Amino acid sequence: MDTPSCTQPVLLRDANGDFSQVAPARSDIAAATDGREMYGVCCALAEAARQALIRLYGHPSPQLLWALAAPDPAEGPQHPARNFSLRFITAYVNGDLLTCQALHQAAASAGSQGYEHFLKALIAGVSDLTRVALEERTANSETPAQHPY
Repeated sequence: MDTPSCTQPVLLRDANGDFSQVAPARSDIAAATDGREMYGVCCALAEAARQALIRLYGHPSPQLLWALAAPDPAEGPQHPARNFSLRFITAYVNGDLLTCQALHQAAASAGSQGYEHFLKALIAGVSDLTRVALEERTANSETPAQHPY
């Protein structure tokens, strides 16, 4: 399996609203669990998130870091896998690969069901960013928005 290209179909399906095909594609990726290969898949997904953020806001200055907001805990219980995936994406887009490796190891040690939840949450988070970036690019004639900071 080619690590970066295996993520493209699920992201494209999700971004295009073809949700009937997203769940099976997510399951296919999650079923292909092989430690190093899956870490590469997770990094490829996070790279897609980085590209989406750049499309939305342009390149940040070198002294700034990206931050992704998690849902407000006051709004009710949150799924830990979603917060975990946000932390993975944030670490990756900020170039903190040691944290990415530690987060991936922790997810992998959560058992097959916990790891699958992490992968599905990661795919969903990246797909959301990709969809927003595509919609924004279409609406604004491919001009990136001003970086918020």
